[in-house]
Amino acid sequence: MTSLRERVIEGYLLDQCRAHGFLCLKFVSPARGGVPDRIVVAPGRIVFVEVKRPGGRLRKLQQRTQAKLRRHGAEVHVVDDKPSVDAFIAHLLESPSDQQITAP
Repeated sequence: MTSLRERVIEGYLLDQCRAHGFLCLKFVSPARGGVPDRIVVAPGRIVFVEVKRPGGRLRKLQQRTQAKLRRHGAEVHVVDDKPSVDAFIAHLLESPSDQQITAP
């Protein structure tokens, strides 16, 4: 079960994304374990985010899944406290993606 502390960090991530106009979607994949907790959609980019309690470690399945996502060109971040969420938001604001998202 998710610890209270992890929920606090996830709530803070959600609040900060909303404050900056980003979508912060819960990611659940019933057929595949180890997927990141959230998908953040910011202008011109889509980023996966794993939320951990302070000092929390990734499980081996999460490590393998993140490695696979990165091999396929995905951007994946891990946040485990409010300063790491702030740094993640700053990263999204400061470094726009090279990828262009076009409407069909």
